[in-house]
Amino acid sequence: MLNELSAVAVAKAIAAGELTSEAVTAACLERIATREPEVLAWAHIDADAALADARARDGEAPRGPLHGVPVGFKDVIETFDMPTAYGSAIYPGHQPVADAACVGLIRAAGGVVLGKTVTTEFAFVNPAETRNPHNLDYSPGGSSSGSAAAVADMMVPLALGTQTGGSTIRPASFCGVAGYKPTIGHFSYAGVKLLARSLDTLGAMARTVADFALLRAALTGAPAEIAPRTSPPTLAICRTPWWDRADPASHEAVELAAIAFADAGAEVREVVLPDLFAGLEPANKTIMMYEGRRALAHEYNAHEDKLSDRLKAQMATGAVTDYDTYLDAIDCAQKCRAAFAEFMQGLDALITPAAPGEAPLGRESTGDATFNRPWTTMGTPCLTLPRHTGPNGLPVGVQLNGGFAKDDDLLAVGLWAEKALG
Repeated sequence: MLNELSAVAVAKAIAAGELTSEAVTAACLERIATREPEVLAWAHIDADAALADARARDGEAPRGPLHGVPVGFKDVIETFDMPTAYGSAIYPGHQPVADAACVGLIRAAGGVVLGKTVTTEFAFVNPAETRNPHNLDYSPGGSSSGSAAAVADMMVPLALGTQTGGSTIRPASFCGVAGYKPTIGHFSYAGVKLLARSLDTLGAMARTVADFALLRAALTGAPAEIAPRTSPPTLAICRTPWWDRADPASHEAVELAAIAFADAGAEVREVVLPDLFAGLEPANKTIMMYEGRRALAHEYNAHEDKLSDRLKAQMATGAVTDYDTYLDAIDCAQKCRAAFAEFMQGLDALITPAAPGEAPLGRESTGDATFNRPWTTMGTPCLTLPRHTGPNGLPVGVQLNGGFAKDDDLLAVGLWAEKALG
């Protein structure tokens, strides 16, 4: 089915004249029409506009690496021709006057803007309506819930999300897709609603690691193909200080992945993070609350009655967090980033849990970001790879972590690891 193709497969087939963007986009829209009433992944879809855009791409020379590829955008990412409500009751039908930088660059690279995917309220903790496509009774994660569910349910090959705690990596794990959170600042955040400027990172969900190279090419000018490794990597299981907060399914996902990597020729060690790193999880929460309360100053001042009780309760912590406590959290992040560069000497990537286990039942919670917060706080790049199935038949991913600004190296490891995992 055309809607099940990866972004790389779509781009190559269109470039070779074997496929049209209109046909792929129509297949995605057909899937959405069938499944959206149950999955609820989309905040806005304009089928006529998407098809017209696809036909326009078919009628011109290739613009760039994503030419003709349908792309979804989390609804905190602004679009000049579609409403952007930030998952909030404050902004129904809000129409920005300009595209976010990532949208503009993807359009310039030939991408077809398929629609806006559901986000939690201001990309924070209050769960949205989206359901896990593997089992509608379970959470898809958050805050990039719609992007993860849409890719997992074969509605779109590539979708952008954001991460402040674990909002790209965790839903990718819960929904069984590849997820990529780059080094902080790697992708421009212009035109994206900020929650915490020291943490927020634009990321993506896709079918394969190779798809992220097309996205990076469009957004940064990086090569559109990942240079394959010439030898197996040196990897390390890092159980992290929070290992006991992961369930047996997550433990098994990490350990079985390590065995598969070793069988494929990788050197696999075990490492322990220095004690300093235990401060990263609380530091993430402190920074998020402190900066988030200030980022949403207008919304609190003018529309507090339209904010969810959960958001107000969480942000109340930020309002009473003193400046020195905030600076201590920033200092922890900076010290750990410097220490991590040394720690990673001789290692290509760490193998860590992507989430504590399977997605939680119901939609009262988007899940626990424990295993994502440390890396987000340091700003280092992460990948989720689909690997395992838990006792409820739901996906459990495995996370690969690289050094700061070592995205090219991490993606090469990810491409190798994908093959090793089969």
